[in-house]
Amino acid sequence: MSAAVSTGTEEVQEPHWRGALAKAWSQEAGRLTIWSPVLLVGGIWAYFALAKEPGWPLVAAVLLICSVAFWRFRQVAGLMAIVILAMGFSLAKLRTEWVATPLVRAYSADVRLTGRVADVERRSAKRMILVIDVDTASGLEPNEVPRRLRLQLTGKRDLPQIGDAISGRAFVTPLPLPVAPGTFDFGRALFFQSIGGTGRFVSEAQTSADDVPMRYQLRRGFHSLRRVIGDKVRAVIPGPLGSFADALITGERADIPREMNTSLQNSGLFHILSISGLHMALVVGSAFWLMRAGLALSQGLALRRPIKKWAAGVALGVGFFYMLLADSGAATERSFIMVAVVLFAVMVDRPAISLHNLAVAAIIILLFQPEQALAASFQMSFLAVMGLAAFFEWWNRRRQRELRMHEGFVVRWVRRGWVFASASVLTSLIAGTLSGIAAAHHFGRIAPYGVIANAMALPIVSVAVMPMALLAALLMPFGLEALPLAVMEQGLRAVMLISDWVASWPSAALALPLLSSGVAICLTLAAVSASIFLGRARWLALVFVVVGGLWFFIERQPGLYVDERASVVAGRNSGGELVPIAAKQGGFAVKRWLATEGDNASAAIAAKRTLWTCAKSVCSAVINDKTVAFLKDTADPVKPCPLADVIIAQYPLRRLCKGRMVTLDRFDVWRNGAHMIYLGTTLEVVSVRDLQGHRPWTWQPRARKKLTKP
Repeated sequence: MSAAVSTGTEEVQEPHWRGALAKAWSQEAGRLTIWSPVLLVGGIWAYFALAKEPGWPLVAAVLLICSVAFWRFRQVAGLMAIVILAMGFSLAKLRTEWVATPLVRAYSADVRLTGRVADVERRSAKRMILVIDVDTASGLEPNEVPRRLRLQLTGKRDLPQIGDAISGRAFVTPLPLPVAPGTFDFGRALFFQSIGGTGRFVSEAQTSADDVPMRYQLRRGFHSLRRVIGDKVRAVIPGPLGSFADALITGERADIPREMNTSLQNSGLFHILSISGLHMALVVGSAFWLMRAGLALSQGLALRRPIKKWAAGVALGVGFFYMLLADSGAATERSFIMVAVVLFAVMVDRPAISLHNLAVAAIIILLFQPEQALAASFQMSFLAVMGLAAFFEWWNRRRQRELRMHEGFVVRWVRRGWVFASASVLTSLIAGTLSGIAAAHHFGRIAPYGVIANAMALPIVSVAVMPMALLAALLMPFGLEALPLAVMEQGLRAVMLISDWVASWPSAALALPLLSSGVAICLTLAAVSASIFLGRARWLALVFVVVGGLWFFIERQPGLYVDERASVVAGRNSGGELVPIAAKQGGFAVKRWLATEGDNASAAIAAKRTLWTCAKSVCSAVINDKTVAFLKDTADPVKPCPLADVIIAQYPLRRLCKGRMVTLDRFDVWRNGAHMIYLGTTLEVVSVRDLQGHRPWTWQPRARKKLTKP
């Protein structure tokens, strides 16, 4: 099929596909604002994918070219798309330099530390995590003293306050490395909080509240307020449900029992615990409704004043206060920005829920925190909201086309009930499916019955939980919080009944192998294409789905995992199962490896599978026709050196023992972190350092100082 194009003297047949592409381009060129977050994310991902940090001359040149292009050619959509990509790249570089900090490069057993408490996270009654703004740190190399340290403090004691001066002796370690190449880099996430090392206090930490600097005062006040609110909540709602309620109001989740967390995870309701878009929307929506309903009681105001806009302004203030109170970090801030954009749209008479508003919120977040493009919470929330916004735009157009003028009362209400029920199920399905792409990439777990659980539980949360939480918080200064908290308790009880019931269903806790970055990107592009493109261009989503599916099935699986200390090794048996060597150390790494493989077995159970044959000083196995020997660090060294294709040693071999194809020892993992070995016709060894590259958040290890006796 083709289209005729007149040239003045004759007609030339233009291919149909070319005309379709031209039409699609003309449609999308005018929607560059909606595409801007996608382009920014692409540039940010390109920056983080580099193996080496780009130099400032390159970044400065990119910024200059982008500025000139924007000034002279901002009407050219294609060029502007390239400019936005480059801006995403440059923003990520600028943010990296802004948060940069010296990094600890070796274990330091006796660091005498002074500083200020920048953040407090209580994990249990006797364990808390402190982020310390470092003043002095004797025992560290001068060029390795970071701006911040993340230290664990144990012991039953009063919770330190933000801004308190603190001092004590600490055991300080470098930023953690990924447990396997390509897995989550927690050290990079800490770096973007200006944290350069981790560790724990090894002596009683001394704190003082004297002369707290002004920059800590606001967060210190809200931290104290959270504790007061939490005490009032637990006084009315005792036990686990009180901890649940406290988490929804203040973000404090330390006292929630493990069984409750597990139930919510398996049922697909765990997102209720995280103060993010759902909670912000419900709190702000409740405030908006209450204020508008109250103002509507006055006929004069309702008829003559823009009470809807006034209510939106009040709701915006409530949302801002809730963000400061919850203090749950980037997820809460992101949720407030999204809600603020929606409320601003109401104030200026624009549609509240739209792809345009989502794009504006995403642009604001990425401008100030480009690293959020790598965060699971950012990806999950924006994929879900993107799908919902696209769905509601389509739904509203469909309802306008199907407007019925002559319907009876009963028929009209039956239809409305059906529309409400079907819309609820579809929104849960869309949000769960799209957010599941990021969840499968980062966590490898999905809740197959999450749509059912959310369809049953979210109406309760929307009516009897979050509005009552807001009302209780408003009435607390007057001592009248008991009644709304009692209603909230019953709502939470119903939510947990639903959660426990759904979590008991077969295969409720479904674990999947982690989606690789390539597969996740393909599926994300499919979701973006289906949600943002107009017309037939949406069918491009099927192409990305097919490519992602093929990529998933042809990906190779590593035959061996080696942790960053060579303390434990896991191999793949003939059945494709991962089998670790039983060891006292390395349990966390084994747990994460199994999760990466989508294996629900515990480390102890997995170690009982058939593969390894172990003696006192050596374990051996045959994997894909390759012999593997694991040499243990025992009092009796292995002599003579075993004949094996792959030799892995817990101790430095110093060239005294060598495998026929691959040799890894304690020095190799010390320098390069955890390893994966692909065993096939050819062997491929990949380390954490290979994939991390040389970036500001990576550190080159140095030997620790030997302690000398006084």
